[in-house]
Order: sequence, then structure tokens, then C-alpha cells
Amino acid sequence: MSKSGSFTLVLTVICLSVLISLEADAQSTTDETNSCSSSSLDDVVNLVKRIALNQQEIKEQQEDNAKEIKKITSKSCELEAAEPSKQALVSALVSEYLISMSAHCGDCTEKRR
Repeated sequence: MSKSGSFTLVLTVICLSVLISLEADAQSTTDETNSCSSSSLDDVVNLVKRIALNQQEIKEQQEDNAKEIKKITSKSCELEAAEPSKQALVSALVSEYLISMSAHCGDCTEKRR
């Protein structure tokens, strides 16, 4: 046999030995019986149900908050819309007062002449 042939044979034997040992390690050494008890499965199911319930409550709270924000925003818009009308009323009253005062003062000026 040549050097390369014997080297290949030795390498093949080593690889087969490693594969055989890996196969033996890979075989199951655990107990084949049910490792999950029904109580732990029930606990998981209950936990998932609680999470779903909490998510639903959070969603409902967010919807309620959105409705409140809409109410507050609409009231704010109503107040902003009402402000110009108050301002217009005050402006009209001041204008009326100034007109009446100027008319009154005009009468006073004419009387002095």
C-alpha cells in the first residue's frame, strides 16, 4: 500500500470510530414515560388564558381612553369656537359705547358754541 492509501485507511477507521461513538451518545437515555404531567400542562393553559384576558382588558381600556380623548378634543374645539363669539360681543359693546360717547361729546361741543 502506498502512503496515501494507508493514510486514507487510517482516516476512514478514525472517522468510523467517531461516528459509532456519536451514535451511541445520541441514543436516548431519558425515561420514555410522559415527562410532562397534566398539572404542569394545566398551569400553562391557565397562564395563556390569563395573558389573553389581560390583553383583552388592555384593548378595552385603550378603546375607552380613545373615546375620552375624542370627547375632550371635541369640547376643546367647541370652547375655541365659542371664544370668537364672546370676543365679537365685547367688541360690539365697546364700539356701541364709543359711538354713544362720541355722540354725547359731540352734543357737548355744540352746546359750547
